[in-house]
Amino acid sequence: MLQTPEAADEACLSKNRKGVSACVRQGVKKGMCSECRLDEQCGRDKPVCDTASSACRACQKHSECAKSGVCNLGGGLVDLPDVSLGTCVPSERVVFVDADHCPPSGSATGSRDKPFCEIVSALGKADFVVAKPRTSGLYQGLRVSDGKRYAVVGNERDSQTPVQLASSSVSGAKTVLLLSDVTIRGDTVGAKCQSDGNLSLLRSVAQDALVGVDSTGCNKLVVEQSVLSSNRTVGLRIGTGTRSFRLVNSLFIGNGQTAAGVGVFIASGTTGLFAFNTLLSNGEPGQDGGAVRCETGGTVRRILLNSIVLQNGMSSRVDGSGQPLGTQFGGDCVLSHLVVGIDGTVVVPPSEALIRAIPDLDSNFRLLNTPNNRMYVIDKGVVSESVWNDHFGSVRPKGDGYDIGVHELR
Repeated sequence: MLQTPEAADEACLSKNRKGVSACVRQGVKKGMCSECRLDEQCGRDKPVCDTASSACRACQKHSECAKSGVCNLGGGLVDLPDVSLGTCVPSERVVFVDADHCPPSGSATGSRDKPFCEIVSALGKADFVVAKPRTSGLYQGLRVSDGKRYAVVGNERDSQTPVQLASSSVSGAKTVLLLSDVTIRGDTVGAKCQSDGNLSLLRSVAQDALVGVDSTGCNKLVVEQSVLSSNRTVGLRIGTGTRSFRLVNSLFIGNGQTAAGVGVFIASGTTGLFAFNTLLSNGEPGQDGGAVRCETGGTVRRILLNSIVLQNGMSSRVDGSGQPLGTQFGGDCVLSHLVVGIDGTVVVPPSEALIRAIPDLDSNFRLLNTPNNRMYVIDKGVVSESVWNDHFGSVRPKGDGYDIGVHELR
């Protein structure tokens, strides 16, 4: 093997073979010529050098885009025509925020060397605001209502030190607020959308508020690949006047533990997609309707699709034969291809292909490859052509059909 990595790369390049530009320096392919050794040897369409295969691939998380900190992961975060799915946003379209390393007041430019101290100070300076975690406290909450589009990106949803943002809201026609890979904390409401605003919560967390996400008169609400947990009364409220919603690949855990609490509330007259979600331990114990409560009435048929609903609030009522009569649901949404544990719902609300089974999940709510899951959950969902990924970013479907819940196993 040649002495330096650069010399070895040159030797591989001299072979003039298609797809070969580097010499692998470690692992089972050590000493072999391959597609890449460093990200810099990959092109724009596949910007990341995979260490296991020494081949270029699409970016799969924001941190893999070293210059800009933004990967186009889908979900509507990136709407630039020249940035395709799985590629990195150019750094010139980004400004940076870092409370721990920002310069003295007045001298910040939004560059990596001179980041802004607060997210609110960076809004409107570029297409994307990329924020770094701060050692203590929260970033100031955002209040946008001027008809413009704002996109804020944090440092990965499951990070041990996430970017934390105080209660935020969007309102006003054509105003768009996209929050990706951040944790939102608010005493009353985590994130609020009202008065024809547009809110997207992507791969983010909303927790520990009275209401995690509150959509009152929102033009369009998107909650995708996100986690809503430990909100005291309602995890997510889709209120009257919300024109459309997209609620997919999201986890609802431990919301609404107080009186009349619920994981998700959906008002009558609203329309949208509710699919591939997992709801666990939401609602007031011993009371019906802890998972999803649909306001009765209206002419719109609201369907809850391809989701796992387990151990949410339901009463202990039984019939004369001892069969459970309690229900994790309330109102008149249609239940279609749901796994509902031992929930007693059979006819009310309306149901189509309701599955009474307890799926096998790991601590991260991923499906396990067990006979039980293969019988009731894996490949048992119905086609949803607008959902291409699961909660963890894997492609849907992987097998003969879609898996029910947030995780696509195989």
